[in-house]
Amino acid sequence: MKLWRPTSITTRLGLLFALVAMVTFAGVGTYLYRSLSAQLESRDDQELLGKINLMRHIAEEADSVAAIRQDPHLFLDAAANHDNMIVILKADDGKILLHNHADQGDLSNVPTISYGTSPTKDAIHLLPTSTNLPARAIAAKGRIGKSGEPVDIIVARTTSDRMELLENYRAEVWIAAAFGTLFATVLGYFLVRQGLRPVRSIASQAHSITAHRLETRLDVQSAPHELQEMVEAFNAMLDRLYDSFQRLSQFSADLAHDLRTPLNNLMVQTHVALSKTRTIDDYESLLSSNIEEYERLARMVESMLFLARAEHAHVVVNKARLDAKEELARIADYFEGVSDDAGVSIAVEATGTILADPILLRRAVNNLMANAIRYTAPGGVIQLRAEAMGGMATISVINPGEKIDEKHLSRLFDRFYRGDAARSNAGSSTGLGLAIVQSIMSLHAGSVEVSSGNNGRTTFKLRFPSDLVSSN
Repeated sequence: MKLWRPTSITTRLGLLFALVAMVTFAGVGTYLYRSLSAQLESRDDQELLGKINLMRHIAEEADSVAAIRQDPHLFLDAAANHDNMIVILKADDGKILLHNHADQGDLSNVPTISYGTSPTKDAIHLLPTSTNLPARAIAAKGRIGKSGEPVDIIVARTTSDRMELLENYRAEVWIAAAFGTLFATVLGYFLVRQGLRPVRSIASQAHSITAHRLETRLDVQSAPHELQEMVEAFNAMLDRLYDSFQRLSQFSADLAHDLRTPLNNLMVQTHVALSKTRTIDDYESLLSSNIEEYERLARMVESMLFLARAEHAHVVVNKARLDAKEELARIADYFEGVSDDAGVSIAVEATGTILADPILLRRAVNNLMANAIRYTAPGGVIQLRAEAMGGMATISVINPGEKIDEKHLSRLFDRFYRGDAARSNAGSSTGLGLAIVQSIMSLHAGSVEVSSGNNGRTTFKLRFPSDLVSSN
């Protein structure tokens, strides 16, 4: 039992939606948070610059340091409309003339701008007060207008109110991001599920295809454009499976038919022989007849075994350079007796050499020759040719005879195929000869072709690729 199962595409895409939404909302929230913080800081800095200039101006309007100490309301009124605004005035001897928020602590370490220098944002510093409150502060030299006494002016604003605002804003951003992510996840899940309906439809169609309904095909037109190529490939696979299944069914039926004939012959002849007492000659005749059927069965089994091994590349191909004329002449000599009995002659015309397995090559040509002799009328001439042409080496077996219908030509190399007289179940034929020829050519990376014209000539051609060819 598996402890882990792959998640569905819908779940995966839903989780990706959630991840994208979370990253997006978090990124946007962080950007807005930093943007607001920068704007608030910039606004505070502008206020500080304005206040330091205002305090300088008020100091220039004052009569004396003592007057400021006795009546500081002008300075206090200037800072009254601003929350957390700290204003500190110090005399030249360091004594504090004014401190509107003494409870928030002192600021004694702020760099001071000299008199006559205009304050800029660079003069604003983030420093803690003596009570450890973070504050943005600016200090500048001022002068009492009438008495000319110097004073130190410090204007600061604690960041507690701004930080509180940003803290609240950050909490709202995260809440909005969480709800936005949840909404995007749920919405994305249902959108993906809706978008994958065609996939489920295709799966439903595929489930309806069984061994008895291999002719059923998936609907390409109803599939989305992105899935049409996959559906077409699946349909092409079904075409190949259907064709293979049909061939296998036909092969099974033909195999049963071909095995039944010799087995029936054996059983009938044996039953007849046992029905009454026979002479020794009768039993010898029966055994001779049975041997012929056994040999036919043996040839059939051996051929089927060869085809099975060839399909799984278990046949070793030992290639050698063969003289084409010599090989074809040897084959013609081998069939001389059979051809004489059939009343046909064999003509050999060959040039060049061929790189091939000699045993397999002879078996392929022998099968074609046996087929040609079987269906050539007495007095006919079978031609054996070999030539190198167009980068290919070709061995041709040409025999006169009845034309084979075009619809049967492409299936002549199927096992036990019986679409034409050329594949009839003759007593000496297993129905596997041409299938073996095709397998041998596949082992050599070559091909076999057949043509049958109105002139009564049937031609089988064995073509070897260029890397297997050598011409004299």
